Amino acid sequence: MKEQNRKESVVVLAHSGHSFILINQFRAPVQMKVTQLPGGGVEEGESLEEAAKREFVEETGYRCRELRYVGELWPAPWMAYEVTHVFFTNEVTEHIGQALESHESIEVLSVPVNDCIKGIQTNLYKDAELCYAVLLVCAKGFV
Repeated sequence: MKEQNRKESVVVLAHSGHSFILINQFRAPVQMKVTQLPGGGVEEGESLEEAAKREFVEETGYRCRELRYVGELWPAPWMAYEVTHVFFTNEVTEHIGQALESHESIEVLSVPVNDCIKGIQTNLYKDAELCYAVLLVCAKGFV
């Protein structure tokens, strides 16, 4: 049950072949493109899994089958009561094309798993949700 005043969002770490499917998106607060996971808000009446699959298709253009719930994090607990739910899939299927919102401009990336891990180690990738998801997925032995 959703707690009052808590905003929920979802992200998906997708493993396809030997790579992760990530996105690059301009983020105004840091005035640069940020490599991160596809995801977004949960709509009223939508399950977390439905939201994750919808956001994954919208932002990457790829469909996926089964999603595994990996965990949740508070991306900025000093600013807001927001919870991000992290999902993982290694069942990426057809590419049907992005369905971006009018304000979105998203580049889809296929980043080899080892390159992604090195990018986190060298501080190339700074997005908390991406770093958390990769850590959990590796720790749980999913990749």
